[in-house]
Amino acid sequence: MSDTPRQKPQFCAWCGSPLEYEEHHHEPHFETLAEQARARGEEPPPLPQNVEELMRGDSYIAACPGCRVLSHVISHHART
Repeated sequence: MSDTPRQKPQFCAWCGSPLEYEEHHHEPHFETLAEQARARGEEPPPLPQNVEELMRGDSYIAACPGCRVLSHVISHHART
């Protein structure tokens, strides 16, 4: 994976206004699905580490004063 610093999103995804996003805790969907399977007594197969890293991503949230939309952005990181 690249060692370059990751940038936060800087613009509203809906109207393009400059926007200050904050980091936001996010539970990846594959973790939620695995917990649901375990609650049913099933053991899901493990994901390859590189797939898990790609799906985990970074999560940001912001409320745009321009269009009044709450944006939740998850950036996924492909290996280069």
